[in-house]
Amino acid sequence: MNFSTFNRLIRSGSTNFLRNLGVSLSATAIMVVTLFIISTVLVLYALTDLSLNNARDRVGISVYFSDSASTEEIGSAREQIQAYPGVRSITFTSKEQARDRYIERNKNRPRALEALKELDRDTDPFPNSLAITADEFSNYESIVNYIKSDRFKSYLLEDGVRDNRKIIDRLSRLTDVVRQLGIALTVVFIAVTIMVMFNTIRLTIYNRREEVEIMRLVGATNWYIRMPFIIESIIYALLATFITSLAMLLLLSLTSSRIETFLDLKNLGGNLIRGIFPYLVVINLFTGIALGVIASTIAMRRYLKI
Repeated sequence: MNFSTFNRLIRSGSTNFLRNLGVSLSATAIMVVTLFIISTVLVLYALTDLSLNNARDRVGISVYFSDSASTEEIGSAREQIQAYPGVRSITFTSKEQARDRYIERNKNRPRALEALKELDRDTDPFPNSLAITADEFSNYESIVNYIKSDRFKSYLLEDGVRDNRKIIDRLSRLTDVVRQLGIALTVVFIAVTIMVMFNTIRLTIYNRREEVEIMRLVGATNWYIRMPFIIESIIYALLATFITSLAMLLLLSLTSSRIETFLDLKNLGGNLIRGIFPYLVVINLFTGIALGVIASTIAMRRYLKI
């Protein structure tokens, strides 16, 4: 194919797009909705995955020692737990550190600080504790059973082992729900997009039926007749990708800081845009082109007997 032929096909496809501008914009709008849903699902899945990984790093097993446990006993228990297979890290928090953190978190809540003073009269609400994280999520169960054994029972409070895996389980289920719902919505809107574009290309073929017949009579090849319709569908994809990408960039710019605060993710901000946005553009572009080519190919096979 030489440059003049290619240029002629591009002009023909652009003419098809502009000739039925209202229908073309409707098809583009449907594709924008589909690509926006795909982009939103991908962003939500990425965020829930980040949040899940963040929780796995920060949430594990909390172990609370009784007041009778000496510093040596706490140190011995820490060393033994650290040596247990599957334990990645242990962080010790003393009574004083726990109290200071509570006061810092509630410095603007005078009622909470007043309640702390009332508790101090009868009991110390802040025991010495260990925060334990595992190498793998599957290791937590065996670690919990090890800590609850008689080896450490005399050192701990009555309910001194708190397994926080429920938080991770909820996040895992949320991730699964987002993925399943996203797949369902994506499939529905992909089907709708293909049907709308199918009808758009069919209408274009009908309006150009005389031109197509003339091209057949003068010996135009099948690909030469088909290419303008494929180019028209690619124009839909390019325009829809541009609009969707612009909307997602604006949305991510406005919400990234709030997402970081809500999910307690560090250094998200610009990293979210730089890390996710290029992939969204590429995925939207290839998805849009694929949808357009599929729809136009189906329409041409059915309505162009070539």
